[in-house]
Amino acid sequence: MSKPAIRLGASMLALTAFLAASACQEEAKTDVTSSLKAGPPVASSTPSAPSPSSPSPASTAVPKTTEGAIARYVTVLRALSRGDLKTVCAIAGPAAKKAEAAGFGKCRTTFAIMRSMFSDAQLSALRTATINKTRVTRRANGDVDIPTRAVVSNARFTEHDLGGVTLSYRHGNWFMID
Repeated sequence: MSKPAIRLGASMLALTAFLAASACQEEAKTDVTSSLKAGPPVASSTPSAPSPSSPSPASTAVPKTTEGAIARYVTVLRALSRGDLKTVCAIAGPAAKKAEAAGFGKCRTTFAIMRSMFSDAQLSALRTATINKTRVTRRANGDVDIPTRAVVSNARFTEHDLGGVTLSYRHGNWFMID
């Protein structure tokens, strides 16, 4: 395969990832907006039994810390490895909306395409991937940048196939915005 063909393939993969991230934004915004319209929870006089932890990505407020952002991104990596596009799109919603506005498809469609471009070894590696906090940057505005090189796993990922992300704290949780 020629170098131009390899570069074109890598560029298409990066573009697909960007579009996937952008498309998910609309779905997450809708989820957040509908939950905000529902109003605050109503207190009950009868105590309820503690419920098991919910897989919902935005069910409770999380710390507005770099560690909170990292944990949220690890949730995305794990969900992507399992094919849980509902969770991926809920967290990547703001970025996905940008991509969709730029002409890319809906979040679930775009991330499904992106996921299909990973090898089985890469998908397996995402299940146990961690983030090297020393490579994560917190911006003055509070947003957190996690470059691809911060992902520690048993497989190699590049900017072309995984790409770095920026997370922003909104509505009590971290969301991918870029």
